[in-house]
Amino acid sequence: MKRFDSIYLRVTAVLILGLLAAQWVSERLYQEERERVVSHLIAGPLGKRLSMVANKLEHTPAGERDELLRVLDSSRITFTLASAPGAETEPGPLHHLQDRLQEVLGAGRRVRVTGDASETRDGLPAAIRISMTLSDGQRVIASHHFPEESALAPSRHLPLLTGYFLAIAVITLLAMRWAVRPLQRLARAADALGRDLSGAPLPETGPREVRQAAHAFNTMQSRLASYLNDRLRILAAVSHDLKSPITRLKLRAEMLQDEAQREKFLRDLDEMETMIGATLDFLRGESRQESGVLLDINALVSTLCDDMQAMNSVVEVSGEASAPLLARPQALKRCLANLLDNAVRYGGNAAGISAGNADGGIRITLEDSAESLSLHIDDNGPGIPESELEQMFEPFRRGESSRNRATGGTGLGLAIARNLARAHGGNVTLTNRPAGGLRATLTLPRGL
Repeated sequence: MKRFDSIYLRVTAVLILGLLAAQWVSERLYQEERERVVSHLIAGPLGKRLSMVANKLEHTPAGERDELLRVLDSSRITFTLASAPGAETEPGPLHHLQDRLQEVLGAGRRVRVTGDASETRDGLPAAIRISMTLSDGQRVIASHHFPEESALAPSRHLPLLTGYFLAIAVITLLAMRWAVRPLQRLARAADALGRDLSGAPLPETGPREVRQAAHAFNTMQSRLASYLNDRLRILAAVSHDLKSPITRLKLRAEMLQDEAQREKFLRDLDEMETMIGATLDFLRGESRQESGVLLDINALVSTLCDDMQAMNSVVEVSGEASAPLLARPQALKRCLANLLDNAVRYGGNAAGISAGNADGGIRITLEDSAESLSLHIDDNGPGIPESELEQMFEPFRRGESSRNRATGGTGLGLAIARNLARAHGGNVTLTNRPAGGLRATLTLPRGL
């Protein structure tokens, strides 16, 4: 049933079924009327011929009737007396003819018209048998053969009607495709909205309902973009205003005589400054739009690993990307850096890899396919309870309570990473490894 999930296929199917039903009803009505008219046309001369034969037979002695019938026979119609009709069928077209012949011959002569089963053409009788009862009870059987192009034969315009139907079906398909195209554009725009609020507005063309939907969507997109920009400007202003007091507090803290108190003050002020900067980075990640380019993922991963090594963190890499990926370089680099930083901060064990321990250290595994590229970042930390995995992506959510209480960031690293991944049409997920530790998986589609 998934093949009929689209409105295009459903409406097209309904229209085609309606056309088929209308075609069938029209054909049946046409055939019925045609058979009635043709039967009346045939019954006139045929009824007169039968009436003449019946009158002659009724005035002819019984012993001479066979001879008379041989004289009255023709190439189209032959007569016999009281012969068994044999195997017979009774197709629909003949009841009109039988009723009309009964009217012509009168109520005194009972008439029955049947098709001769031994001779058929295109499913209808090529000959009919007319049973007529004379006034003295004698039955006369008249066998009438229709010509090749008989009016009682099936309609010859069926191929033409089939051609008309196919043409209408094709036109219907094209018309439906044209009609649902604005809806498809709307669906694509809605899908892209989460990745690019600054995308081009939808064209407000087509039927009134489509124009209204496109206008509503464009208005919503404009309001969302305005809302995010306003929020970023406000928080940027707040951040700027906070930097001055923080700087003054740092200067005052430096003048404290108590070294322990001075270190505590400076540490708290650094944490405040870091949190403000991370918050702005989180918001910028939602609103900043960077152009996509074909990016060498292998080179990017290698650069990040070198950066980690410079900070005494060893990262092992396996697998590779088979082709460049269309991505936003700075955004993707920030996304991967956050995931690696999270792994090193909570689950890194550089000594594990350097010592050849299969269970130690940070490990990046690349899996590439025609549809997507996946990067798995494994650490050797304590993991996270299954019920809290998804909560780790909430802003300001920190995992020290379930991992390492001695370290911890602002709680925005994973939230920023997921936002950046989703801006690429991908996602970031967390899973606990069976052997221990956590796996962060970054999945990116092939193409933006």
